[in-house]
Amino acid sequence: MLLPANQRRASNWLWKALPRVRALRLRLRIPEDPGASPLSDMHLFSQHLTRLELVGVGFYDTVVDFTGCPALVELSMDTCDVFVKQLLSPSLKHLRITRCYAHDNYRILISLPNLVSLELIEWGQGRIPLLGSLPSLARAVVVLKESCADQCSQGRFDSCGADDDMCDSCYYYYGDPERGPQYDCNNCIFLKGLSEARDLELSANSDIVVFNRDLKWCPTFTKLKTLLLNDWCLAADHNALICFLQHSPILEKLTLQLSKGPPYVTEAEGIYKPLGQSVASNCLKIVEIKCENVDNKVHKILKILATYGIHLEQISVQQTSGIPGSGCELYSVSKENLKL
Repeated sequence: MLLPANQRRASNWLWKALPRVRALRLRLRIPEDPGASPLSDMHLFSQHLTRLELVGVGFYDTVVDFTGCPALVELSMDTCDVFVKQLLSPSLKHLRITRCYAHDNYRILISLPNLVSLELIEWGQGRIPLLGSLPSLARAVVVLKESCADQCSQGRFDSCGADDDMCDSCYYYYGDPERGPQYDCNNCIFLKGLSEARDLELSANSDIVVFNRDLKWCPTFTKLKTLLLNDWCLAADHNALICFLQHSPILEKLTLQLSKGPPYVTEAEGIYKPLGQSVASNCLKIVEIKCENVDNKVHKILKILATYGIHLEQISVQQTSGIPGSGCELYSVSKENLKL
């Protein structure tokens, strides 16, 4: 429902109607004055609200607090201003955040005890959230684009090691050094919170540093059965790919979704180093590689997988045309055409 333009009337309408509704879709234009938002300075209270969809809503308090909605299980936020430090909800099970905007100088802490599914799609700008404990998480889909603040201005995939503010992303990664680190610089920012997932999709542009920096403290994904990664995992001699294989003991299916273009750089400093030769889970049944061209990048991936204990019979290469709906062509994988 699109609320009236007058924010005071909208606010009054909302607080009168909210206690009686089970599902609410609130769509606003983000105001120039943050204080004008009907949700910017109030906590929601409803015993019946189970589903909430917010579009263009601004949050400017320290905390987005849904503890007053004990029945809330589904929350969707699209193109919202979320300039807060924490999101609270003891009941929430499904969270979808799409194209939202956060602060450049601090992270939103997301620590939700009953969250089952998380979708973080095309983070608009600002720092990627700090993921705390998500013990009930079963599925997560994360797509990070170039607009977020956690990208190295020097084009590094793991941090340029800047010791001054020449690169704001790397310098302020753990908070403002002049005030002391806001976050534990010897722990994961993001991946640890996803470690309970059974199904996981992680896609990012090459300059996004969050995933690769977290590999230094990569958790074990003890429940993970299906995993999708895109090109970011190929940097540093497929470092991240091997890391995930070694830390996913019951993984059954791996999908690599590759874009058209050259391989990533191989330079790396201080990120995870592979531990041994055999990394494949005994449960791994299939590896799917989806690509537009079966080029040297694909051949190198195949050789790496074979080297680390994955049989070619388990690997399926699907060559797509890049045109939606046009289908794909299976590429034959053999020792002969790989020259193994």
